[in-house]
Amino acid sequence: MSGEVKQREPGLPENFEGLSQRDRLTWAMVRAVAEKGYDGVTVADVVARAGVSRTTFYDEFANKDECLFASYDRIIEALIRYVEEAFRTEGEWPERIRSGLDAFLRALAAEPDVARMAAVEVPSAGPQAHQRYRDALSRFIPFFAEGREYSPRGDALPANVELMAVGGAEVIIFDEVVAGRVSKLPSMLPEILFAVLVPYIGPDDAAVEMQRAGANHHPV
Repeated sequence: MSGEVKQREPGLPENFEGLSQRDRLTWAMVRAVAEKGYDGVTVADVVARAGVSRTTFYDEFANKDECLFASYDRIIEALIRYVEEAFRTEGEWPERIRSGLDAFLRALAAEPDVARMAAVEVPSAGPQAHQRYRDALSRFIPFFAEGREYSPRGDALPANVELMAVGGAEVIIFDEVVAGRVSKLPSMLPEILFAVLVPYIGPDDAAVEMQRAGANHHPV
């Protein structure tokens, strides 16, 4: 159908047909930043990819930063919804964490441009952008809140254990994205799962969950 927008959920549109001008600009920003880095991208690059005029750009956004932030917010919202859907499965908390993490890693692997923009380019685009990145990471903390109740030593866990769990995954994912190995992320589910579960259930039980993840995992 000529008016249909083909899209991989939760990734980027495969083409801009049928999108609003604002959407054209936000998705064009993602592609441009992934290719050239934020410092190297100009408004001219974005409007050329989007197929709109500079006047249209400034009708929608005050400057390049505002367009970047709008693009980033769209990406994070899509990823959160995708992870939430996977997390809302039956099973105990470690199993649901595994499902959500698996969905997240597959989403990043399917869209290397998104992964690079979200994990590398935005955090390095200045103080405001870095704070937005930190805020985005905090959006994943609620998935780990239940772990405190699940943990046999929940009362003894540090106040910021959820942030520790998110940070453990972040470090591994960041290194793979920087190295250009985004496609490997789904295969790393077992070890990343181990890193996020250890603070809650200890290394022995986390190792068991890691082995289960490996046995049940089907690479992309």
